[in-house]
Amino acid sequence: MKHLMMAGSILLAAAPGEAIPTMADVPDLAKAAVARRIDVPASAIHILSARPSERMPGFVVCGRVEDSTGNEGDDTGGGQRFFVVIPGDFAILDQDGKALVDTYWSANHCG
Repeated sequence: MKHLMMAGSILLAAAPGEAIPTMADVPDLAKAAVARRIDVPASAIHILSARPSERMPGFVVCGRVEDSTGNEGDDTGGGQRFFVVIPGDFAILDQDGKALVDTYWSANHCG
């Protein structure tokens, strides 16, 4: 629950006065948030689900990043998972803690 509250506080810190993103904006915004965290081309970032959040205003996005061999990853290795909150560009990845990503994925019905 602490992690979800942290996401909410980051969401509230989104730049005031910016246009509210639409569902059409979400994939590009999520890819940009992930690309800011790790040095990968947008083509390596794969959105698995994007939808309006059930818990807060905005959208939630789940996906995977290909590793250097082009593997999107799965439970046996490969790339890493991510979770993004839009607006706010809050992105967490497996490198931040697999249990943390597990929590967000589970709470938002990602996998």
